[in-house]
Amino acid sequence: MICYEEAVAIIRRCGEGRRLETESVALEAIAGRTCAQAVTAPMANQPFDNSAMDGYALHSAALEGATPETPVILDVIGRVVAGERTPEQSPLVDQCYEIMTGAPMPPNCDCVVPVENAELQGDKVVFFEGAESGRNVRLTGADFAADELILNTGTRLDLRHILPLATLGVSQVKVVRKPRVAVLSTGLEVIDDLDQPLQSGQIYNASAPYIRQMLPALGAEASFFGTVADEVSVFRDKLDEMIASGADILVTTGAVSAGVCDFIRRELEAKGAQIMFHKVKMRPGKPILFAKFPNGGPLFVGLPGNPVASAAGLRFFVYPLMRAMQGLPPEQPKHGVLKRGSNNKKAEFRMFLRAVSRHTDNTTREIEILPKQQSFMVSAFMAANAWAVAAEGVADIREGDLVDFYPFLPE
Repeated sequence: MICYEEAVAIIRRCGEGRRLETESVALEAIAGRTCAQAVTAPMANQPFDNSAMDGYALHSAALEGATPETPVILDVIGRVVAGERTPEQSPLVDQCYEIMTGAPMPPNCDCVVPVENAELQGDKVVFFEGAESGRNVRLTGADFAADELILNTGTRLDLRHILPLATLGVSQVKVVRKPRVAVLSTGLEVIDDLDQPLQSGQIYNASAPYIRQMLPALGAEASFFGTVADEVSVFRDKLDEMIASGADILVTTGAVSAGVCDFIRRELEAKGAQIMFHKVKMRPGKPILFAKFPNGGPLFVGLPGNPVASAAGLRFFVYPLMRAMQGLPPEQPKHGVLKRGSNNKKAEFRMFLRAVSRHTDNTTREIEILPKQQSFMVSAFMAANAWAVAAEGVADIREGDLVDFYPFLPE
């Protein structure tokens, strides 16, 4: 067995050697993708000086000395509405424009007086106070300057990026292609049809629907190849299909331990795959296997069959591999104070524990480790929102200790 940090270093090294190519996608499809090219603003925002109010556009000097006792009266020489071209005529010192919100500022006008702060009398407007230059005017480039850097290569894109990019007229973004992941379950006892009554010795395939939902949430394009009932010849055929599918990563569940039915390692070696590691000092998921196929073939992650071990392997091996293939740095843990201790731990193992992460009143992150942590027990998933980490070399963790944790879904 090797330690977890060594295993992840191997995974990242292999993933970085299989970097994914780039593609351009529509703006609406960027959420969850990795930016593959720096993006600069193709225009300024605001793209032109415009009014922030419905009111009257004029030069501020025209209202010098205006008071309720000595109002200033200006002639209205036109109306400007949003969507119209900028007027060509500059108002004289005794003139102004009626203007709508978002309309372009007329030449030589440097402020807008809101309609409620003036009094319209026919084709004239009465002003009872002065106005400073720039008042109620949205200036060109106030939000983004033209050619300003707005996205760096490697930025993880999400929904919040869409509004600014659309405002700037960016319709396509170059991103890293999604990793293609092919998934296969194994096990004679595993039943995929959740509506089928279980017979003696059978269990439902809980890992498959979980993985089917988690992989897209982690940013992958997933395909599923069903379940093999511990039949080696069928597994060989399925393995050929998965390789031929063009997947970047192959993921299996089960058949990676040391029993008579755990055939995956020898079948991979028969195919010419290089075993990079098999068994890691961690719980759940100790029997995990990682291999790579020759000649640029896919990378392979064999997850243990117990459902919690599969979930932990997906989160802490498959996801780091995907990040490396997309050129992303390692995910960094968050930190919290342990509310409830766990002293049932072997020091040589790293443990990934289902936990609840919450903020306390003083904003300190508090971590509660849930009961029923065995790899076959799934009830803790009903409450958990995080994985707490008890590292190698630590015999137990106790209330008040600072612990690392990872959200169930990366943030």
